Amino acid sequence: MSFRHILIVTAALFAFSLLSTSYAMAEGSAANRIREEIKDQKQHIQQQKQVLLKLTREERDMFGELASIEDRITDIERKLFRSEDELSKIIADENAAKKEHAVLQDDLEKIVGNLKLMLAKLWPIHSRKLENKFGSLEDWESSDRNFVWLASIYKDAKTELTKAENKAKMISENLEVQKDLHLKAQKKLTKINKTKDLLLKDKLSLLSGIRQIRSMKMSREQELKALLDTINKLNYKLKSLTSKKILNFQGSLPAPCDGKVKINFKPSAKPPVRGEGYATNGNIDVKSIFWGKVVHNDTLRGFGRVVIIYHGYNYYSLYAYLSESFVKTGQEVEKDEVIGKTGYYPTLKGTGLYFELRFHQKPVNPQKWLSR
Repeated sequence: MSFRHILIVTAALFAFSLLSTSYAMAEGSAANRIREEIKDQKQHIQQQKQVLLKLTREERDMFGELASIEDRITDIERKLFRSEDELSKIIADENAAKKEHAVLQDDLEKIVGNLKLMLAKLWPIHSRKLENKFGSLEDWESSDRNFVWLASIYKDAKTELTKAENKAKMISENLEVQKDLHLKAQKKLTKINKTKDLLLKDKLSLLSGIRQIRSMKMSREQELKALLDTINKLNYKLKSLTSKKILNFQGSLPAPCDGKVKINFKPSAKPPVRGEGYATNGNIDVKSIFWGKVVHNDTLRGFGRVVIIYHGYNYYSLYAYLSESFVKTGQEVEKDEVIGKTGYYPTLKGTGLYFELRFHQKPVNPQKWLSR
């Protein structure tokens, strides 16, 4: 490499050294902005957690009320069953009383019919006896027997009639009692059903409230998850800016390409050699040795196509004699990301790569940074 070429590269790298300072300041500012954003997101997370806690308490209280209502509904259902059983029994008793009343009514009608027949037959005899008053003395005993017999029949008929009337009255009173009980049972049943309906309405209202709270909780949980994801992404960015320090990787950086080192770092040589030269088997991939940002992607006189990547903290790497590049100026690249292909290396008279690693304007020995 001629001295003129070295001056050109040095001048270019000096310009990028000035740029590196502004990039470092920009990164510091970006890191501060990310820290502030992370702080804001954490405050939002705390707010969301408080809301979720409140919603969870409300949900728990509603479940308590719901359990109480369900207990009351269960108790009311037991009362309904008992009331329905009582009502069924009352109806059964009422029907039985009606049947008994019908039987007694039939018996009463038969008794009345018999009495009519008896009266129809006995009344003429009774009338004649009254007309003859006591009759003749010689017929006294016969008349007395007839009178006693007739009086006995009247008495028995009257007794049966009185029994029938009393029984009919008792049945009538019983039917009234049954009717009153039936009405009371119906009123009680209606009241219980009304209470049950109100409780079911409260239950439905609570279930609707619980569904609403669960929907709100789900929304808040999704929002909380999104906030956590945002924080994770911000932390990754912050880590990329603050923890991806190339100094921490000294001695473990990968080689920029697969090839054999033909030109070694020797700044004391004349002309000085400020990097390494790799001989490669054809046009192969060239990879970034570390995370960084592309600050140059263009041809440089005497070095062909050159890509320069800034790695932060005033460190940057240079890749020269590329046949093509796959990156753009300002693009952020990952470690081991392919940035181009090796091209013709004049000094080696074949395909290869010239590689430099610098701190500010001072070249550093790649052998102390790259893993072999």
